[in-house]
Amino acid sequence: MSARPTAPFRASTSKPSGSPLQSQPTTLLSPSASLTGTHAISLGSKVIIQIRANLVSTYGPITIADGSIIAERTSTGVLSPPTFQNAERPNLGVTIGPGVLVESGAVVEASSVGAFTIIENGARIGKGAVVGAYCKICARVEVKEGAEVEDGTVVYGAGWGEWRREGTGGGLDVRGMRRAYVAEIGEVLRRIWTGK
Repeated sequence: MSARPTAPFRASTSKPSGSPLQSQPTTLLSPSASLTGTHAISLGSKVIIQIRANLVSTYGPITIADGSIIAERTSTGVLSPPTFQNAERPNLGVTIGPGVLVESGAVVEASSVGAFTIIENGARIGKGAVVGAYCKICARVEVKEGAEVEDGTVVYGAGWGEWRREGTGGGLDVRGMRRAYVAEIGEVLRRIWTGK
């Protein structure tokens, strides 16, 4: 009778090697976040990746720019093989611009998400979608594969959602408020996480 294999050699206990990670000293990455895949994952300055966030670089690289926040239980990156055949979008990577807030349970497979966009709880952005800057994707809304969302658009409603452009009337600086909102959340999370 052969002896039972030791833990480092059993398939059930061996850990797969992680993705190639490039991060800055000011990046906060939770130890319980999951980084998988073979392509590079690049995290900018002051990026916060919270607990149980999944970054999947199996089908392409992931770049998250300065000051972005990826909340708990989110999935970022292309999660399954692409179904569309679009010669114009051969890159299956995901690029998230500066100051983007991805809230709990959201799935982001988009090619790119513009600066200071807010993706609310449970929203889903399909493969190859392009979301502009200063957008808001409301809770549980889906943006379909390959869709393009213009700068300053709010996507809301059930299912595929309804779209409207965010106005600038009434003297409101919506873009400035959005920047301040994401910055304040980042500072609060940093204080909680680091105690400073």
